[in-house]
Amino acid sequence: MIFSKLHGSDTFAAYPKAIRQALEFLRSSDLMALPLGVHPIDGDRMFANLMDMTTRPFEGSHPEVHDKYIDLMYWPEGGERIGVAHRLGTEKLVEPRPEGDIDFLEEVADESFLTATAGHFGIFFPWDAHRPGLMLGDESATSRKCVIKISMELLQEN
Repeated sequence: MIFSKLHGSDTFAAYPKAIRQALEFLRSSDLMALPLGVHPIDGDRMFANLMDMTTRPFEGSHPEVHDKYIDLMYWPEGGERIGVAHRLGTEKLVEPRPEGDIDFLEEVADESFLTATAGHFGIFFPWDAHRPGLMLGDESATSRKCVIKISMELLQEN
């Protein structure tokens, strides 16, 4: 997992080429003016899903994992809390959706929480169980979020 700011002091030079490409898409796009929905970057190997999402309480939420894609999440406005834990592979599945490359887990061990606000990005690899979309405070809020799906195959091309 990587958690940083898009316009911070990080040059991104140490990141794999595919991740740098995704971050460049974010830096060069006006995500507040771009239409909501899916935007191809490299066909089905890398694409951005721009959404207005509403945060929810922790109760009733479940961590998720992906096998084929990395999730790069970015918040141009608003934000959320995200649970994150190492995926052990022994967690009980609540709702498997292999056709959509997403499995929901009942629980994870040693979950930590990140606070993502405008300008932050988080990169979640297949070994990172993550529970996105949690409320920052006591009330739900809607914010703009961009999730770039990066095929793990692209990391092998570096």
